[in-house]
Amino acid sequence: MGKALRIFLILLGSLVGLLVIAAIVLPLIIDPNDYKGRIADAVREQTGRELVIEGDIGLSVFPWLGFEIGATRLGNAPGFGDQPFAEIGAVQARLKLLPLLRQEVEMDTLVLEGLRLRLMIDAQGTSNWADLAGGEKDVDEGGPGDGGQALAGLAIGGIRLSDAQVSYDDRAAGTRYDIEQLNLTTGAIAPGEPVDLDLSLRLRASEPAMAGAVNFGGEVLIAESLQQFTLSDMDLRLDLEGEGLPGGALDAALTSNTLELDLERQTLAIPAFNLTALGLHIDGELQGTDLQAEVPRFTGSLKLREFVPREVLARLAIEAPETADPAVLGKAEAELKLAATPNDVKLSDIRLRLDDSAITGQFSLANFAKPAIRFDLTLDQIDADRYLPPPDPDAQATPVPPTAAAAAAANELPLETLRALDVAGSFRIQTLKAFQLRSRDVLFTLKAKDGVVRVHPAEAKLYEGNYQGDMSFDVRRDTPRISMDERVTGVQAGPLLKDLMGEERLSGQANVQVKLSGSGATPEAIRPTLNGNLAFAFTDGAVQGFDLVALLDRANALLKGQPAPTDTGPGETRFTEVRGTATFTNGLVRNEDLAANSPFFRVTGAGTTHLAEETIDYLVRTAIVASPEGQGGKTLDELRGLTIPVHIGGSYSEPRYRVQLDEVLKQRIESEVKGKIEEQKQEVEDPLPLE
Repeated sequence: MGKALRIFLILLGSLVGLLVIAAIVLPLIIDPNDYKGRIADAVREQTGRELVIEGDIGLSVFPWLGFEIGATRLGNAPGFGDQPFAEIGAVQARLKLLPLLRQEVEMDTLVLEGLRLRLMIDAQGTSNWADLAGGEKDVDEGGPGDGGQALAGLAIGGIRLSDAQVSYDDRAAGTRYDIEQLNLTTGAIAPGEPVDLDLSLRLRASEPAMAGAVNFGGEVLIAESLQQFTLSDMDLRLDLEGEGLPGGALDAALTSNTLELDLERQTLAIPAFNLTALGLHIDGELQGTDLQAEVPRFTGSLKLREFVPREVLARLAIEAPETADPAVLGKAEAELKLAATPNDVKLSDIRLRLDDSAITGQFSLANFAKPAIRFDLTLDQIDADRYLPPPDPDAQATPVPPTAAAAAAANELPLETLRALDVAGSFRIQTLKAFQLRSRDVLFTLKAKDGVVRVHPAEAKLYEGNYQGDMSFDVRRDTPRISMDERVTGVQAGPLLKDLMGEERLSGQANVQVKLSGSGATPEAIRPTLNGNLAFAFTDGAVQGFDLVALLDRANALLKGQPAPTDTGPGETRFTEVRGTATFTNGLVRNEDLAANSPFFRVTGAGTTHLAEETIDYLVRTAIVASPEGQGGKTLDELRGLTIPVHIGGSYSEPRYRVQLDEVLKQRIESEVKGKIEEQKQEVEDPLPLE
């Protein structure tokens, strides 16, 4: 046994001695620079490119098997110019020799200085690296299936890449990306051991146009199986500027304590991360599954901390809209859960708050190439008037008809957008104020598909009554068509008009039903095409600004040639019921059956109004059945039995009222003549008195 051990030690010593002698002698008798020409010839034969090694080649054997190469460049592919495809200033790589005998790789720090790599794609889509890509290797020729033994160990002292530049010029797409001042430093690399990582570079891109610094740091742990990777203390920072960035600049940071990637299970896990950009702070967590499948899947949650929307708009160089309330857009926050694939995204448990309003619900978007949107959202409350432009002081001096205001605020319908819509969902508002109107329990159900957009059902409770609607847009043709079926029941007209127009022109309980259809892309174009019908009924109310008693009193005074009496009446005409129907024919509204009743009058009416021109041509006929108390009572008693015609003309904003005195006079004369005839007839019929 002792003899065998002694022989082994002698052999081991001899081997070590031979290695030492080789380490000393080989560099003396072999100069690797003598093989530069052969290496260049071999590269030319294999690739057709020129390899030029300007610097010296250094070789060491023991205890490190290594080499060093000085300045070297590799020529470009034909047709891509004279600049080299790749250049390096210096490369150094060394392996420890003795561990190789144990099938272990122990490498010193790999050093690469001054790399210049130029990647190009010509106008025909051919790259300048296609000729360097070797064919796929048959698994039977080697690799994991060839029965060879795996390495017993792998250890790399680290990687140091300094002053590198990489350019990517895609002339087919018209884009270019340049990476400069690229520096990468790592700690010692060994499976199962954490590795420090530090990366910095400057990026310049043409699409989107931007340039700036990128820095990345963290600690990487690679499992011995090379299938699991853990990144700890990740810190990615971007400091970019350029016209292609929103607001012209981006200062962003992404940090995470842990990122775990498992290639064997095809999973990704980021238990917590924080993203900061544009003054926004987003906290979240993300999981991924089926990473190498055709459709990888991701789930997670996001929380957007409270921020000031106006400040974010300013960072984006977007002018904040001028609002009636300058305090709006003052605070917002959000949180949600997500499930996504490369083709779709689903958002659930949405909680979004803007100022004093909160939205909850869910939203999904499928097929990014041709989006299909589904949603179910609820808004607790909103005063939309706070977000509208402030009122124009000049506009207050001259009343603007609601239809004109709506037309001025509307733009032409976005036909192409509407035709492409694939949307289905419901939107609820618990409390709403918009255009000074107040409503609650609002529901809009939207469906859009193949160029037909429909809002149905549409419901709301407003002013002690209810609204129900059904509206659709058909944009399949060049000229879109619109149809609506609207119903209002039990609504108090007075408070509604007071909020809408600032005055109660009409009060009472309103019931209105309208069915209309038309065509056009703007309100101005639609109004002259409207066709359909209208039915209305108002009960227990009054017409403000139209005092029929005073109007008739003045008319009666004129008939008698007396001065017009001073108006001291209530300035209104009360009624117990007003009802009627109307037809719409190409924007012309015609009513033939107006009927209004009050304790003192019976009113009928007929006439037209033109929606496009906003003009009125209407005749109201009033029959006095009793005299009201107070002003005009005695006077109107004189008119009992007569039908008083009142013509209403002018415009929506400035209506004019005129009593047709000629017809009243004609009726009075006929009445007086008839009275005279009756008196004479009575005298003839009465017997002569006896003496």
